[in-house]
Amino acid sequence: MATQYKTVAGPVGLVIERKDSYENAVKQYAGIIDREAVGGWKLDCIQTIPVTKKAGCLPGITGHYAETISFNMLVFRKDD
Repeated sequence: MATQYKTVAGPVGLVIERKDSYENAVKQYAGIIDREAVGGWKLDCIQTIPVTKKAGCLPGITGHYAETISFNMLVFRKDD
């Protein structure tokens, strides 16, 4: 039996309106999971992945060498 994996970028931070409950933020993630869990895909884990982008020559002169942003990757698994 072979296992396949796919990753989907999830929001790093969620924003809700002042009048909304935190449940609305959870529902945003649930919507992504429900949408991607079609065709036998199952959520395996949510992994935070830092990605660093190197600066070019001009920003390096001004002291900006790199920028790091973290992404939440939703990892799905499907067994064939």
